[in-house]
Amino acid sequence: MLKYYSFKFLALFLFISGSVVAQTAYKINDIPDPKNSGGGWVSNPDGILSPDDVANINSTISDFEKTTNVQVAVVIVKDFDHNKEDFDFAYELFNTWGIGQKTSNNGLLLFISKDRRKYRFITGTGTEGVLPDVKLKHIAEQNLLPAFRQNDFGAGIIKTLDAIGVIILNPGNKSELNQFFTQRNESNNLEKVWIPVSVIILAFFFIFKFVNKQAKKTVNLKTKGKTDYEKTIIGGCAGVFMFIFISIFAMVFFNGFGLFDKIKLSHTPFILYGILGTGLFFRYLFHISILRKAHNDDENFFEAVTSFNKKNFWLIIFSPFILFSLINYLFKRIKNINRFTPVLDSKNQQMIRLDRDINVEGKPFLSGGQRAEEVAKTYDYDIWESADRKEHIIKQWPAEEYNSYTECPKCGFRTYKLNKQVTVTAATYSHDGQAKLINECRCCKKVEFIKSITLAMLVESKSSSSSSSSGSSSSSSSSSWGGGRSSGGGTGGSW
Repeated sequence: MLKYYSFKFLALFLFISGSVVAQTAYKINDIPDPKNSGGGWVSNPDGILSPDDVANINSTISDFEKTTNVQVAVVIVKDFDHNKEDFDFAYELFNTWGIGQKTSNNGLLLFISKDRRKYRFITGTGTEGVLPDVKLKHIAEQNLLPAFRQNDFGAGIIKTLDAIGVIILNPGNKSELNQFFTQRNESNNLEKVWIPVSVIILAFFFIFKFVNKQAKKTVNLKTKGKTDYEKTIIGGCAGVFMFIFISIFAMVFFNGFGLFDKIKLSHTPFILYGILGTGLFFRYLFHISILRKAHNDDENFFEAVTSFNKKNFWLIIFSPFILFSLINYLFKRIKNINRFTPVLDSKNQQMIRLDRDINVEGKPFLSGGQRAEEVAKTYDYDIWESADRKEHIIKQWPAEEYNSYTECPKCGFRTYKLNKQVTVTAATYSHDGQAKLINECRCCKKVEFIKSITLAMLVESKSSSSSSSSGSSSSSSSSSWGGGRSSGGGTGGSW
């Protein structure tokens, strides 16, 4: 009977012991977050570290945070999820808590499992340059592992943190650290930034005002409609502002995918200069497009642009992009020198070129088909007339849309548009649309039907819902830390 009760007692003891052991195999959500229980930096649920050790570690990490803004978390448990390796567990824990600041990813996690005899460092994307894997490995081998082999976990962790402090607190590493830990230092540099920012804003304000004044003096045009230059400029502006919007959106909701981590407050004047310089470039192009609209005659257009550039070439100081436009214009000007060289008549006298700003239609010299080619921008026609107006010569020059058209099989003019898509019924969110593919002449109006086309039904974009869900997941994972992330940097090992 005694043996029977002894056996039952032993079985019960083993069962209870096994349950206790099983309970120490922590899952991610089982690890106590020190920020939610006292605001410290150490998670010590199994009491492996003494209260004095925890206090010393918290004090050391707090000094790090005050001086460099780096956040360090120390987690020490007996055991963890048997379905995960130490790297996977520590990496998931890092990103679940969001160790480090969201804007700089300046976090560091030291995860320790006593029973498995494993340790693992996980670095945020912003700390990898300061604390590379090789350096952390060396620190662990020199400080962490010798103490752990003696079961002195508190001393090992404190010595390791001291060794890390030597690196991140070293004045020689200040420039490298400032690439990531900018939140505190940037606020101190605000006074150094606002002066150049103010100067840049005022300078560009007066420059834009001056350019607008010059533009009003150059031409006063009320013609409606957009030129090809204007369409290009509008598209370019839309592209630039879309890029800026996407960049801001990515920075706010996705931390810039790591691309904006190195941007500092001191970069603000350069960024502002770039944005305003780009705006000035588009304002310059817009004025050129107004000159294009004002002058139907190409020679008059080139002379107007040349005059404007001579007065405003200094704008390249504030927008270097204008230099590329000036070079492109210079090549076009050189290319057209022969075009505007006077032609000789039968008496070997110089002929006079007809001003197409005065005689836009080119009457009575141009035929309807030739004028249609000019409207389609496949050819430009220069009309030269003798001084006695008894002779005239018409010269033909390929224009911007020369390759977009071909000769019409009916009228013979280069006004035949191939594979032109014409919408018959627009597509909506509820049904498909219909279009037809045709060949059409802008001169004789010849139309050749090719085939019908089905336009796909419109689909509502899901970007807004996906972005909102991404933002919510990011904020929820940040917990009471700063919302930092890790890309998997760090090192680990056994003792």
